Amino acid sequence: MPKISVVITTYNRVQFLRRAIESAFHAGSDVEVIVVDDCSSDETPALCAKLADIRYVKLNANRGLAHARNVGMAESSSEFVAFLDDDDLRLPGSLDKQLSRIVADERISLCYGQALIGDPRRQLPTGEIYPTNCRQGDIFWELLEDNFIPMPTVLARKSRLQDVGGFNTDLKLIEDWDMWLRLGERFLFAAVDEPVAIYRKANLLSDQMCSNSAALCRNALRVQQMALSRTRAQGAASTKRRHATSRFRNRAYEILMSEATHFIDRGDFKAARATALDAFHLRPFRALASGRVPWLLMK
Repeated sequence: MPKISVVITTYNRVQFLRRAIESAFHAGSDVEVIVVDDCSSDETPALCAKLADIRYVKLNANRGLAHARNVGMAESSSEFVAFLDDDDLRLPGSLDKQLSRIVADERISLCYGQALIGDPRRQLPTGEIYPTNCRQGDIFWELLEDNFIPMPTVLARKSRLQDVGGFNTDLKLIEDWDMWLRLGERFLFAAVDEPVAIYRKANLLSDQMCSNSAALCRNALRVQQMALSRTRAQGAASTKRRHATSRFRNRAYEILMSEATHFIDRGDFKAARATALDAFHLRPFRALASGRVPWLLMK
């Protein structure tokens, strides 16, 4: 039985997949790689047929990342599971370092680390590292304000993922943050304060689900509200819940206004107005005080 199972979910990105698979094998000394193909129509099946060392699972319908990750987790034969998207990369030896942290304490549900941000085209590190500080222990309330755990950096206990019901298949975006919040309500997190993966940065042309900031913010707001409605958050003071909500909305507002500015720079005023309207709904008084959102909405 391998020490670690790496689940790689893929959909129509055969140009990135081989590198992701190779990086997974180099990340640990005893690793199995499971490729879950979410019904690709490109050359993904042909590529995987040539790779004898992987376990390849082809789904008969495209049902999204949450479902594909659950399938990969069910197929895995290890207690410890890592997740990698087809366009992200694991760094050599990173999984072994994280495994030593997670096995040290049964209370730890997962171990994460920093990600090197890679450019959308070639996945080359840009110099940006996220997060700059890896928080550990009981980090539920910090997580409720912001998802600072990059998906490709996570190594988790499969039993704990199953304890909280697996990834939520009703969510097409932000399903990773939803999982971390459900784990964080009950278990401790560990971290290594160093890069363990390369995360391909999204932009408006990179054909990634996370390239649409407005959709991400809307779905993230839904995920946060779900967490706030559950037992742990409801048992806390209302001021603590309001603080988490306010911090999230401020961050989402800044992201959306930054994207609206990018649309203006490109001359796409229709997209700028739509994005600014999303920002306005999050922080109407701040938007009005700035003067910029009303100007955008009137154009």
